Amino acid sequence: MLRGALAGLVPALGLLTLASPAGAWSEETHQTTGAIAWADLSASRPEVLAELMTIAQAHPDYALFARHAATLPEPVRQRALFEWLARWPDDIRTGPEDHPKWHYALRVVHGRSWLWPVRNGTAKQGFAVHYSALANPCAPKGDRAKAIGWLIHIVGDMQQPMHAGHQMTMAFPATDRAGELAFVRRYPDSAPVNLHQYWDKMFQHSRVAAPSGDWAAALARAWPRQQITGLRREGSAFRQFALQVEETRDLAQLVAYRGTFAQAVAEGQTAPVMTTSENAFALALAGRRVATAGYRIADLLATAMEQSAATRAACPA
Repeated sequence: MLRGALAGLVPALGLLTLASPAGAWSEETHQTTGAIAWADLSASRPEVLAELMTIAQAHPDYALFARHAATLPEPVRQRALFEWLARWPDDIRTGPEDHPKWHYALRVVHGRSWLWPVRNGTAKQGFAVHYSALANPCAPKGDRAKAIGWLIHIVGDMQQPMHAGHQMTMAFPATDRAGELAFVRRYPDSAPVNLHQYWDKMFQHSRVAAPSGDWAAALARAWPRQQITGLRREGSAFRQFALQVEETRDLAQLVAYRGTFAQAVAEGQTAPVMTTSENAFALALAGRRVATAGYRIADLLATAMEQSAATRAACPA
């Protein structure tokens, strides 16, 4: 199923008209996943969005978000607040509430996978903590508000191949640390970039013409909800997230460590050059994954609000 879904990626590349610059899975594109989720909820489940925005007012940094958004017109102001919630877990890096291991769930997918079955990262645990908080109407309001940001962010992170898989080979005997130690070049005249940054900064360095338009709208046009299979699976929210992690890990194995990617080297000066077709395919895949993240975030938040509504009567007065 996954291999079949990959086949349709490259033709959609021409549909992208992305504003520049930004970076997938960087702060800017975390905001894009939030914007896609906001637009999806606004169109199909406005009552859910309204409840989420009410909960968000209890966020410890809500006043800061609101101050930055004060000069924006509605509904852009509301969307901006949602976008900033999406990037908030990156903005608090190294702070007292930072949980760096919640951003990934790594397994060795290339090379000596049999030798290193250990999982690195606790994205599933972070997801569980925050889904449970948001879906619980009796939980402290501040915890539920922070949970919105963490859930948007974790689901977004876990659509990026290098957040789910890495390699362990003779060249990288202690793994390549989610691609951070393995270098390629996007183009013959470009500087070396490690595999993790290759994916994180995909759009920023893609050389795709971007005359106008915002990222969320462009990606939603290129990858509308009805064209993405497997957005939702059977089972609980926890089960669905676990399946997303497995899906992204498959992408790491099938795409992110194939071809020139698999030839990445530890010394940037000798980094191999990606082919034109590899860059095009990776760009299309990145666009699809960001759009997929937005829709999955919308569905997840709606599910949490439905669960919350079903148990609200049990909360103490």
